[in-house]
Amino acid sequence: MNQKLLFAALFTFTLASGAAFADDTFKKADTDQSGSISKEEASALPGLNEQWDTYDLNTDGVLDEVEFARFELVMPKDEKSGN
Repeated sequence: MNQKLLFAALFTFTLASGAAFADDTFKKADTDQSGSISKEEASALPGLNEQWDTYDLNTDGVLDEVEFARFELVMPKDEKSGN
């Protein structure tokens, strides 16, 4: 049981760290400052629309900061910039 709690804590910390790391990119991508990224806004980030269903965990049609942080952690930096 202790291993499960440790894993859950580490997973939560990783997501929270990713959210902080992704904050600047998230703010730039959220062009209407709604607090979420729509599919239309996501089209400016290579790779995000193609994997939309992977990152829109609650299937509400937008990405919040935590969902976007997963994209930031997984996608190589050169793919996000289009290089």
